[in-house]
Amino acid sequence: MKPDKNKKRAGGWFRVGGEDLDFAKASLREFGAYYPQVCFLCQQAAEKYLKGYLVFRKGKFPKVYDLTHLLKLCAKADKKFLDFLSDGDILSQYYIVARYPLPEYPLAGKAEAKEALASAEKIVKFVKKSAK
Repeated sequence: MKPDKNKKRAGGWFRVGGEDLDFAKASLREFGAYYPQVCFLCQQAAEKYLKGYLVFRKGKFPKVYDLTHLLKLCAKADKKFLDFLSDGDILSQYYIVARYPLPEYPLAGKAEAKEALASAEKIVKFVKKSAK
C-alpha cells in the first residue's frame, strides 16, 4: 500500500479514536458518572490510535483487541512504545469488564475512570507524535 494511502486511512482511525477520547473526557467532566463506559471509551481510543499507527507504518493490523499485543507490534517500528505497556494493561481490562456484568469483576469507579483517561491520553499523545 502506498504511504499517502496509509496516511489517509490512519487519519480515519485517529479521528474516530479522538472522538472516543473526547466523549470519555466530556462524560467524566459533565456527568461525573458512567465510569465503566468512560473506561471502555478510553480503551477504544487507545486501541484505535494504535491500530491507526500500524496502518500508517504497515498498511494493516491484526484483528486483536489486547493493547499490550498492539503496543508490542508498534514497538517493532519504535521501541518507545514498550514504555506504555503498563498503560495498555490498565486499559485492556476494560474491553470486556466494562461492557458485561461479570460478578468476579467489580465495576469501575471514578478513580479507575481517571486512571484509564490518563493512560489513554499518554498513548494517544505518543502516537500523534510518532505518526508524522
